[in-house]
Amino acid sequence: MKRRKVMALAAATVLSIGVFPHFADAVSDREIQEKRDAINDIRSKQSAVQDKINNADQQIQQLQTQQKSLSAEIKKLDLAVEETSGKIRSLSADIQQTEQAVETLKREIAEVQARIEKRNEILKERVRSLQESGGVISYLEVLLGSQSFSDFIDRISAVTTIFEADKQIIREQQADKALKEKKEKELTDKLSRLQADLKELEQLKQTLNEQINQKNQLMANLKQKEQEHYELKMELAEEQELLKKQEAAVKYQLQQLMEKKWAEEAAKRRAAASHTSSSGSVYSGGSSYSRSESNVPPVTSGAFMRPANGPVTSGFGYRSFGGGEFHAGIDIGKRGAVVPVVAAADGYVFRSYFSSSYGNVIFITHVINGQVYTTVYAHLEARLVGEGQAVRKGQVIGYMGNTGRSTGPHLHFELHRGQWNPAKSNAVNPLDYINF
Repeated sequence: MKRRKVMALAAATVLSIGVFPHFADAVSDREIQEKRDAINDIRSKQSAVQDKINNADQQIQQLQTQQKSLSAEIKKLDLAVEETSGKIRSLSADIQQTEQAVETLKREIAEVQARIEKRNEILKERVRSLQESGGVISYLEVLLGSQSFSDFIDRISAVTTIFEADKQIIREQQADKALKEKKEKELTDKLSRLQADLKELEQLKQTLNEQINQKNQLMANLKQKEQEHYELKMELAEEQELLKKQEAAVKYQLQQLMEKKWAEEAAKRRAAASHTSSSGSVYSGGSSYSRSESNVPPVTSGAFMRPANGPVTSGFGYRSFGGGEFHAGIDIGKRGAVVPVVAAADGYVFRSYFSSSYGNVIFITHVINGQVYTTVYAHLEARLVGEGQAVRKGQVIGYMGNTGRSTGPHLHFELHRGQWNPAKSNAVNPLDYINF
C-alpha cells in the first residue's frame, strides 16, 4: 500500500513537470485583455490620424477654393497693373513733351533776352547822344536852321522819324520784356509740372511694384500652405500605415496567445484524461536557438538587450552639431567587417523596407507587461526578416551598414514607449532600459 502511494506521488510529479512544462508561463486572461486593449488603443490612434487626414484634405480643398476665389482678385490686380503701366507710359510721354517744351522756351527766352540787350545798347547810345548834344534844344536848332520852307518840312519829317524810331525801340523793348516775363513764368510752370509728373511717375512705379508683389505673395502663400498640407497628409498617411502594421502585429500576438491558451487547455484535458487512464506520457518541448554566428551580442536578462556589439558613438537627445537637431535614438559604431544586428526583445516585425532617410530599416513591436514598445533598427546593410514575422530576443535580423542618410557605418537604434510616430514623441533613451 505504501509503495502504491509513493508510485502515485511520483507519477503525479512527473505529470506536473512533463505534461505541463509551460504552466509557469501559462497565458493569462490579463495578457489577452492587455493585447485587446493595445489593439483598441491603436485603433483609437488610427481614428485620430484619419481625422487629421480628413482635416488636411478639407484644408487642401479650402485652399484650392481660395485659390479659385482669389483668381478674381488676382485678375483685378492684373487689370490694375495694366492700368498703372498705361498711366506710366502716358505720363512718360507727357514728361518727354514737357522736357522738349522747356528746352524750346529756354531758347526763346534766350533770343528775347538777346534782343533786349541789343536794344539796351541802342537806347544807351541814344541817351549819351542826347546828353552830349543838349537833347531837344538840338532838334530846335535843326528846325530853325532850315533855309526854306521845304527844307523846314524835310527837317520836321526827319526829326519826327527819329522820334518815332525811338518810340518804336521803346515799345519793342517793353513788349520783349513782357514776353520774357510771360515765357519765364510759363517755363517755371512747366518745370513745376514736370517735377510733379516725375514724382507721380515714381509713385505709380512704386504702386505697380506693390501690386505685382501683392499678387505674387498671394499666390506664394497659397502654394506654400497647400504644399505644407500635402506634406502633412503624406506624414499622416505614413503614420496611418505604421499604425495598421502595428495593429496587425498586436493582432498576430493576440492570435498567438489565444492559440497558446487553447493548446494549454487542450493539454490540460489530455493530461486529465491520461491521468484518469493511468497512462500519461512525458512532454518535452522547447527548442534551442543557435548562436553560432560570430560577433553576436549575448542575450541578457531584462526586458531588452543590446541590439549589436560596438561602442555608443552618439547618444540620445539634442546634438551639439548638425544644427542642434534632436537625436531620437543612439548610434552604435561598427567595429568589424560583419556586425550582426539582433532583436532587442521578443516581438513582431510590422515594417521592413528601404527608407530614403533610415535606409534599410526594421520596425518591431513588443508588448512587455502590458506596455507596447517599438524598436527601430536603421541604416542596415541587409535585412533578414520581413513584415509579419515573429522574432525572438537575440535573433539576428540584419547586418550593420551605411544606407540612407548616414555619414558612416553604424546602427541607429530607437526605442519608443508606445507606437512610433513621425514626431517621435514616444522616443525614450535606450540607455535607460539597456545596459551597454
